[in-house]
Amino acid sequence: MKRTITIILSLLMLFILCSCTKKAPSPNEKVPTEPEKQIEISLYYANEKYIETGDEKLERFVVVKKQIPIENNNAVLSILNELKKDPDIENATTNIPSAIKFLNAKLENKTAYVDLSSENLSGGSLQEFFVIYQIVYSLTSLENIDEVQFLVDGKKEETLMGHFLIDQPLKNNLNTQ
Repeated sequence: MKRTITIILSLLMLFILCSCTKKAPSPNEKVPTEPEKQIEISLYYANEKYIETGDEKLERFVVVKKQIPIENNNAVLSILNELKKDPDIENATTNIPSAIKFLNAKLENKTAYVDLSSENLSGGSLQEFFVIYQIVYSLTSLENIDEVQFLVDGKKEETLMGHFLIDQPLKNNLNTQ
């Protein structure tokens, strides 16, 4: 009798243990994944016609609204990386060279901090203008960002490339130009 009870209890324990383990998915079975986080953003790109002609009657920027994935839970850095890519729209280009490296980006008290590497950070005044304002206008198109503070190698500097002051946070002045 004791032996029968021991066998029954052992089988019951085995059954309980087997029912608690997850079945490994078969190679053809889809494994459910967490949905990718996305953000809708207005990205500001340089107007190629303005760059080519310098015609002040033309808009300087072309706005592209799109959904982009949020990488590593950092929306600001995801937007910056998206701005480095050329858009799929006529007469629009990015003026943020692929060689420019974003070291870090964060948001604190409605100010976006954008930290760039000093490596490959050079160009003329038009290049610097578009690097700065593609970033400022795109980031401040979000409700939770009022201004952008640029850093170079983690520190405040006077300029990025020698032409425009960046020692204070910059606001979206698009309507005042």
